[in-house]
Amino acid sequence: MERARPIRRILVIRRKALGDVLVTLPAVQHLAAAFPDARLDLVVDRPYAPLLQNLAHGLEVVAWPPTTGAGPWLGRLRAAGYDLVLDYLGSPRTALWTALCGAPLRIGYDLPLRRWAYNLRVARNRAGARGVVQFAGEAFLDPLRALGLAPPPWRPGAAAGSAPAAEAGLGPAYRDWAAAWRREIRPRAALMFSATWPAKAWPAREGAALYRRLEAAGLAPILVTGPGDQALAAALREAAPDARFAPPTTLPELADLVAGCAVFVGTDNGARHLAALLGLPTVTVFGPTDPRGWNPDDPRHVAVTQPVPCAPCDLTRCPVPGHPCLDSLAADRVAAAVLRVVGRVSESSPVAVKERP
Repeated sequence: MERARPIRRILVIRRKALGDVLVTLPAVQHLAAAFPDARLDLVVDRPYAPLLQNLAHGLEVVAWPPTTGAGPWLGRLRAAGYDLVLDYLGSPRTALWTALCGAPLRIGYDLPLRRWAYNLRVARNRAGARGVVQFAGEAFLDPLRALGLAPPPWRPGAAAGSAPAAEAGLGPAYRDWAAAWRREIRPRAALMFSATWPAKAWPAREGAALYRRLEAAGLAPILVTGPGDQALAAALREAAPDARFAPPTTLPELADLVAGCAVFVGTDNGARHLAALLGLPTVTVFGPTDPRGWNPDDPRHVAVTQPVPCAPCDLTRCPVPGHPCLDSLAADRVAAAVLRVVGRVSESSPVAVKERP
């Protein structure tokens, strides 16, 4: 695509869910590499900024909401003199931001009530009301292709080796805990069953059963919970009173914890995208969301689903009695997938993973 002037300043808007931010990051890094002399500002929600500052090397991470209020924010966007704006969220608000920037090149999705803000429009990764065309990470490269760039295919592990160092956001209490945890010689497995949608929740009884199954197989599982997981944590402790839990962590600490494991196991949540970005194998329990859209097409990343006619539905709350896509998904099926993945990754390791008789 012909450009009227050099690209010196770029704005990428990638707000909202942590998983979306992380899956988009390789595309943002490719964009930055394509314009090495340009400054690239990446807008993310404020809670994610400390993590992205560790992972997004060479980018300027801008936290939303600003501390100065909406008025100065809009003035800042206008005054920055952006040459290119890429709006990955495509909400009415971010479309307005894009238009107000005044950039000569404005890229966004071809959506009603938003398309007016963009002069380079891209089809969204949708097939019908709820279906998807391809893995989201690959779809997030489409705006770059529309720009005339030729990024390589999306691959897991784009941030491998980028977990924070001790001086970059790890508290002393966490560092002491992590030092002891890493003395564990068995393959470590991070288990995290957080669910921002009620329909993504996997029963705590199955999570506890998975913990016991993996421990019996020779792994060292650790249960990880996040903000808002108090009820889940209580249910897991009741179902598995002897289980080991990680302490509360910041996002940089969570990245460090995950990077020290052999595998990540969980629901379709932001942390499993973090694990994939850091190069860890993942095993994900999918219910309402479509693995074709949210699980990398890679043998180290396994989606476990229950074959029911109503899934994937992409609904935040399950309208079907009994929540069949997840409530009937047994821990043994997930454990079998985990043992296969760990066996492939560490088959040359002196630490044996015991198969169930």
